[in-house]
Amino acid sequence: MQIYDVLVKPVVTEKSERLRAENCYVFEVSSRANKILVKQAVKKIFGVTPRRVNILNTSDKLKRNRFGMGVKSGYKKAYVFLARNDKIQLFEGV
Repeated sequence: MQIYDVLVKPVVTEKSERLRAENCYVFEVSSRANKILVKQAVKKIFGVTPRRVNILNTSDKLKRNRFGMGVKSGYKKAYVFLARNDKIQLFEGV
């Protein structure tokens, strides 16, 4: 797996915005990624030092649409805690 295939996209929600105050950033990651790969990818792509990485799998969810019920597929999410002075400029809007 290439290092750039590990991080799929950043997750921007109200909860992830609150976690930024604790220097934690949330990413959707590849289903084959593990903590070590996520840590290496964040270090190489953004040039920051990850202190800790937590990974969780979100489950499938039922969604109602005009044709009946559908399924929104689940994905893998990573919480990346950075060192005290590090920031990711992508989230800071600079």
